[in-house]
Order: sequence, then structure tokens, then C-alpha cells
Amino acid sequence: MKKFTYHTPAGIGEALELLAVYKEDSALVAGGTDVVIELNERKKTPAHVIDISRIDELRYIRQDTHIRIGALNTFAALEKDQWIRAMLPALHETVVHVGSPQIRNLGTIGGNVVNASVAGDSPTTLLAYGGELVLRSTKGERVMTIDEFNEGPGRCQIRPDELLTEVRIPMLNRNEGVGYFKIGKRKSLAIVVLAVSIYIKRSLDNRIEDCRVVLGAVGKHPMRVPEVEAALRDKPVARNVFRESLPLFTAVVQKTIATRPSVVYKREGVRGAAMGCFEQILSDFELA
Repeated sequence: MKKFTYHTPAGIGEALELLAVYKEDSALVAGGTDVVIELNERKKTPAHVIDISRIDELRYIRQDTHIRIGALNTFAALEKDQWIRAMLPALHETVVHVGSPQIRNLGTIGGNVVNASVAGDSPTTLLAYGGELVLRSTKGERVMTIDEFNEGPGRCQIRPDELLTEVRIPMLNRNEGVGYFKIGKRKSLAIVVLAVSIYIKRSLDNRIEDCRVVLGAVGKHPMRVPEVEAALRDKPVARNVFRESLPLFTAVVQKTIATRPSVVYKREGVRGAAMGCFEQILSDFELA
């Protein structure tokens, strides 16, 4: 590990001032589950490390027109939050299956998004929810969707002087549902091998008015699947309709990663993962 100067800002303003000065020469640490490894392996060699873990003003869950989640909420905090469980069941399902208890105690939702891993847990679900990100610097604030934010493995749209401060999720009504299903190699400590998250909005006559279908750990970042979305729109919200769509999921995986060895099990596993999402959504609608 290269020597560096260590900073512990007490508030957002102080952190933004440090980022404004040091920019590319700095690295942010929140939970440290990814960055500390990169520092140890010298994949990152910053002159300054800015530890934002003490900024308690970034730990909150609020509700107005959106559900607003401070970037420093840990996965353990989100897992235990009864309001998240009730209002955002697919996000709750996501955080419950992030790594080990130790990782969930340290890892933050903001860090998971900024890390921009192909196998990141939360970005897949946040994209299905239509989530937005709030980025702040001393110059002002930017808001962008998860889709806009992602660029590729380990790369995203955050600037060197910016801090991700908040994740925003639109408030859903009783006719909107989201499901999430993850496949990992191990029950515990599982890195995502394949993830599916699906959003469906039903009309008053119980048809699919709108939908978002997202695959994780297939493309270079969580990706929407417009061909599946188009096939589902205007169809009845029914189990048989969902089952009939499953070959489309297989076709997308085959087309996207045709030359990878993993295509063999992902093109089969995606059917079960997609159906798991549909079952969650049907359950939500039945309880509404």
C-alpha cells in the first residue's frame, strides 16, 4: 500500500472542499469493503484518502414525492428497517442477499453504486425501481438515473470532485410492483452470478401498462431489456403470460454473452430468476 494522507471530514461541506482540492489524487472510503482491497493491492494509489464514514448526515431514510436514502446507509441498516421492508420489498430482498453479515454491516448503498461492479447488487434493483442519484460538489448538484450513471465495469459518471449523497426512488402505488431474484455460487458470501429485477405497472383492467426488465451480471453493467419489455406491454398481468415470456430472457442472454462459457448456465438460470421476480410481483398485487 502506497503512503497517503488520511482525512476524516465531519460533514458534507468539508468532504466536498477536500474533493475540490485533491480531485483525482484522492480516494473516498465509506465502508471500505472495496476500496481498502484496491489500496492494499495498489490498484488505487491516491495521495489522499478521504474517509466519509463519520458523516452521519448521510444516514437517513425520508419520504416525500420519493423515498430518499442517504448514501451512507449500510446494507445491514436497510435490511433491518421495517419501512424499507414494507415500502420497497424488492430492495429489501436485494440487501438481505448482499455478501456476508460482516459485509452488510460495513458496505453502504452509495459505495455499492459508485463501485460500478458488473456483479453489484443494488444497481440492478435501483434501475428497475426507476431510481435516481444525487451527486454534489462545491459547484452544485446533479441528478441522474442509474442508467445514465453506469458506463461499464468499474466506471461511472461521477466526477473526481463529486460525492454521491442520495439515492431517490419514486413512490409506488398499489398498482406497481417490483421483484428481485439473485443467483450466486454460494448461499453465503455470494457474488452475483446472475440477477433479474422487474418492475410492472398494471392498468385498471389488469393489463401491463408499463414495465422495466433489468438483467445484472450479464452485460458490462445492469441493463434494461427493451425486447422483453415490449413483448410484455399490454398483456394481462397473469402467471401464464409471464411463463410464456421466459424464452425471451434466454434469447437475450444467449445474444449478449454468446461467446462466454457462463452462457450455458445463465441462459437457463435466467428463466427461474425471472419467474421468481414475477411471483413476487403477483404476490404484491394480491396483497394490495
